[in-house]
Amino acid sequence: MIAAVLRRDGLVRIITVPIRCCILFGVMYLGMMAITPQNASADDAAAKGREIVRQHCTRCHVVPNMNPYGGIGSTPSFAAMKWLADWEQRFEVFYTLPPHPALVKITGVSEERSESLPAFIAEIELQIDDIDAILAFARTLETPNQ
Repeated sequence: MIAAVLRRDGLVRIITVPIRCCILFGVMYLGMMAITPQNASADDAAAKGREIVRQHCTRCHVVPNMNPYGGIGSTPSFAAMKWLADWEQRFEVFYTLPPHPALVKITGVSEERSESLPAFIAEIELQIDDIDAILAFARTLETPNQ
């Protein structure tokens, strides 16, 4: 049996290798537990974003691996937007960029829809966390450098 001796405050303590291994693996396990929920929540956000994008954004935009023949010809695809240097910022504030204010309302953020804007069948109402989820999904899409 291999042992290590710790000296602290004049006391001698012996810790065996199996005990040290248990301590090491315990610390590693706790570290993994602390990291895993963040990854799980990132995956959850991306999945939520994917569903929001599928339900709302594919009406106008082509989204890779979702609607290759959909969208409106005059709107950029999500893949094309990822070519832009400021693509993340554009996704974060898309609801402020035309034509989105006419059809997207972010609860508690967006101003009341102006009567001068064109009427649509149903306004798309989202929460501010939905914007984070859409951005999380967009981050999963391949970028031009990949």
